[in-house]
Amino acid sequence: MTLAILRKISGHLTYLCKLPSLIPYYLNLPNQHQTIMTKDKGLPGFLAPLVLGNMLNPLNSTMLATAIVSIVAAFKQDPGAGALLIIPLYFTSAIGQPLMGRLCDVFSPHKINLSGFILILISAFVGISAQSFTWLIVSRILLGLGSSAAYPSSITLIKQRYKALNREVPGVTLSIIAIAGQVSIAFGPFLGGILVENFGWKGIFFVNIPLVIIGLLLSIKKKGKTTIEEKALQKSAWQIVKDLDPLGLVMFSGFLMLFLLTLLYPTYLYTKIPAMIVVLLLFIKAELKHQNPFIDVRVLSLNLTLNTTFLRQIGITFILYLVLYGLPQWMEQSKGISPSHVGLIMLPLSLTAMIVSLLLSGNKNYVALLTTGILCIIGASIGLFFLSKTTSDLMVIGLTVIIGAALGILTISNQSTLYVAAPDDQVGVCFGLYRTVGYIGAIVAGSSLKHQFKQGATDSGLHILGLYSLIACIAIVLFMLPLYSQKKNQLAEPISSN
Repeated sequence: MTLAILRKISGHLTYLCKLPSLIPYYLNLPNQHQTIMTKDKGLPGFLAPLVLGNMLNPLNSTMLATAIVSIVAAFKQDPGAGALLIIPLYFTSAIGQPLMGRLCDVFSPHKINLSGFILILISAFVGISAQSFTWLIVSRILLGLGSSAAYPSSITLIKQRYKALNREVPGVTLSIIAIAGQVSIAFGPFLGGILVENFGWKGIFFVNIPLVIIGLLLSIKKKGKTTIEEKALQKSAWQIVKDLDPLGLVMFSGFLMLFLLTLLYPTYLYTKIPAMIVVLLLFIKAELKHQNPFIDVRVLSLNLTLNTTFLRQIGITFILYLVLYGLPQWMEQSKGISPSHVGLIMLPLSLTAMIVSLLLSGNKNYVALLTTGILCIIGASIGLFFLSKTTSDLMVIGLTVIIGAALGILTISNQSTLYVAAPDDQVGVCFGLYRTVGYIGAIVAGSSLKHQFKQGATDSGLHILGLYSLIACIAIVLFMLPLYSQKKNQLAEPISSN
């Protein structure tokens, strides 16, 4: 059975891993891509494990969408308990992204990358052998921490490589890393549906084993000590600990934990909310004093455009994951559709989002794009109110296409806003924060699903999710107002999507 699973999975995975490197050809970039390959023949082998690593977090996120119903049934949990598998991944990732980025700066990014693969491998074995629902949650926590290593280590390794070659990092190279996540989001529900229907819910955990083994084999190589490693060896243990800002890490984790408990268990709010605010204020005060903080909150000071961009991202990711996890559960439980067919129905949403993002990646009129995207998502949110268990699959697919297009437009346009708003010397920090606030949106979406689907993914529960989506749309519109008040010539600066 193991060999059969490996053969079936390897066919899909081999193709998926090649997709990001093929996409430049479909974006009319063949000459640029060929020039890069000619100058740097070792680039494909160098990028392969990085692409693979960056696919694992979104792939595991979206595969779970078609497996939640099977998992909660297998462990006799109420339907809302599925959110307890969603939230830990994003909670850990929100902390793990900046932590892994800091570890890459202090130690070797190559070793951090390898450590991430190993943690994901451990999480897969924990998930497969889990005898209780709690162990599945542990598996997702390990997965979140391990997959958080991919992006910061990849960017650091790429910068080191081209610095050694005395060349600027090609935009196409960074695009391939970014597109890897979009590709895996697109195919995650489809692959998850196939795995669940053929091999049960354990299939979505098992799939990580061949992926990680391939990644490790591609990553492991003999190499001398890098400049970062040599600097780390020259530092004392206390200096290394100080560089990691453990106080900031603990306080940020404490804030997120209180925030999560408030969302999941809205009791004793008169103590939880004040405690959360106090911890947040202490965290901000501590980070402002630290020379190299865990999260650089200085970038948020007096930059309204940047602040509203982060707040819009919370709303956008909230809607994304509300739909990405809510619709599959509703289709399986209310409409009685099999996991593999649910994956097929969700595929147009992810594919449309990916294609729209790619087509609009060079468009600099992001204010118009944001406006178009929010109008589309408002219309789609209203459409959720008209869905019921008697609705035809074709109508559901049509709605998912609209949602996918809207999310693709909003994702690329809000990211473009960030490029313009971020100070030139703090672009990396801003994009780290951008990912962190995105995970907060996913956490809020997960907690909403827990409450609304506690008794099952019913039509009324889906309609309430549509209401939540509309409220998020209103918030996004409010946070767009500062953009309209700025002069057009300040908003039309040429930007790079890479």
